[in-house]
Amino acid sequence: MPLAWQLSMIIPKILTFIFILVALLLSAVLMLAAWKHRNPSANTGLAEEVKDFGPTATNRWLRGLRVFFVLMILTVLGFHGYWVFRANSDAAFAKAKKGDARNRRLGENGLKGWVLDRTGRLDSALIRYRSDNGVIIREYPLSAAAVHLTGFSDFLFGSGGFEAAYSNWLTAPVSAYNRLQSPNPVGKDLKLSLDSNLQREAFTLLQATGKPAAAVVLLLPNNEVLAMASAPSFEPRVITDEKEWQRLNDQVAEALPLSPLVNRALGTLMTGGAAFYYRPGSTFKTFIAAVAIDNGITEERFTCVGEGFTPPGSRQPIRDYAGEVHGTIGLQEAFKVSCNQYFSQLGLKVGRERLANYAKKLGFAVSPDDRTRRAEQMWSIKEEHGSLDEFDDIFAPPLQRLNYSNKATDYDVALQSIGQGYADLTVMQMALLAATAASQDGAYVAPTFEAGAPRKILSPFIKPQTATRLRELMQLVTKPGGTAVGAFAPYANRFSAGGKTGTADRDVTLYDKNAKPVVDYVDKEGRPRYKQVGWTDSWFIGFAPADNPQIAFAVMVENGGQGAKNAAPIAAKLIEKAGSLGYVKINSPAATSKATRPATTTPKRR
Repeated sequence: MPLAWQLSMIIPKILTFIFILVALLLSAVLMLAAWKHRNPSANTGLAEEVKDFGPTATNRWLRGLRVFFVLMILTVLGFHGYWVFRANSDAAFAKAKKGDARNRRLGENGLKGWVLDRTGRLDSALIRYRSDNGVIIREYPLSAAAVHLTGFSDFLFGSGGFEAAYSNWLTAPVSAYNRLQSPNPVGKDLKLSLDSNLQREAFTLLQATGKPAAAVVLLLPNNEVLAMASAPSFEPRVITDEKEWQRLNDQVAEALPLSPLVNRALGTLMTGGAAFYYRPGSTFKTFIAAVAIDNGITEERFTCVGEGFTPPGSRQPIRDYAGEVHGTIGLQEAFKVSCNQYFSQLGLKVGRERLANYAKKLGFAVSPDDRTRRAEQMWSIKEEHGSLDEFDDIFAPPLQRLNYSNKATDYDVALQSIGQGYADLTVMQMALLAATAASQDGAYVAPTFEAGAPRKILSPFIKPQTATRLRELMQLVTKPGGTAVGAFAPYANRFSAGGKTGTADRDVTLYDKNAKPVVDYVDKEGRPRYKQVGWTDSWFIGFAPADNPQIAFAVMVENGGQGAKNAAPIAAKLIEKAGSLGYVKINSPAATSKATRPATTTPKRR
């Protein structure tokens, strides 16, 4: 941090300290004067009945006034000292201060820094200024494609996204001279890890699905975020329309699943808070396989039958899609065809306690009794850019949840092993899982928006040889016989990839055209019960290229059906776009002219 900026922070504290010393000295003088004159001599010449009046009564009154005045000074100084010293480290106070309308007006009064993408080019800026007929306007060039990240800033309604998370840096004067000479100093620019072209492409692909909602996270090997898109979205300038902004906020309370204010990649609201989860479906088999391989449980063979697998103590069988039967198979084949019955049995073989220990390495809550709301301290930011606590206010996702507690039954463990049941995760978490598999050391690494940030290892999740074996399994999914071969066949001669498809079932509330929940019936106590419908979310997680991963990703499409149908094709197109931008080595289109799509059987639900 520059010396001038450090001095600008220290000098007010020094002056406050001097003020307090002077005030204490003055208080001491007043108290000493009051003590010396506590028993003034009385005029003995006065009559007995008037001795209590005059100087004696006056001094008694003044003495009380002095004590009151001293106490008042000490109280004021105490509060003043707290605001200056204690409040600087008090997160709750800092958050309240930032939300205060007066401070927001001061923040909007100056020119803040620009936010640049990883190229650093001004024409690719994520947040910038432009002149509109002489009026300087804060502009968001990617608009709805990146509003969940760039956020917004308004003196009346506050701020969100990068505008809020990095507000201290963006409003910090570029130099001490700048601060002294101008009442409206220009803030510092900020370069982040996003690629604006890849961000725009990701959002375009999500919109093209025509589905209710979708999200994607794309990471570099050190878990720098290249793109993070969420749909539905909205235009940043809508915050200037008070009526529309109020409508969007009301929708958060009344119909959260429909709200464009939700960042579906992180499971958060743009202004922080909320908890929006998804079931990961068969993509979670990547976690089960990782734990099994890391513990040497790789030679197990289980049988998949038409009637399904019924866990001990349960009467509910777990089946594969459409009664599909795979027979007796091992880990490699089961991962390739995404066999539910195999992974249900494998999860039980690995055991609840071992699964819980590995889940904790990823920061998961493993008991429904855990009331922790958010996964704080997960991100990595450069110290000079601000406080991680303030950053977490905006970007900390809800805590990922599984149930590996003592109360979890064998059926619970088996169902979670295929990404169903009590499995509340986010798209970001599944992208981080894919990145862990793609890494050479198998470490769980903190995500970051900071370009060139050092790699921050949160935990050594699996051994390096486990990560290598896991990548080999994931490569099978995009090859002939794998569940995602159809999506990747057109690119077979251009690039390679590994991944895992997922198809997750969940019940959601049905809303009418006015975004009101549809009442199914009213119970005996007069409470409305809302109609539920079954949705099937489409998932794909993975990395590219297969032999030396340079990117990792997770794609989720709400009610998109099979993972191979909607999510996997988006992932393939993103890899192609990343290749055109130099992040992944791919062959030229001419090399694919002879590529043919292999014959496949009826698409499987994965």
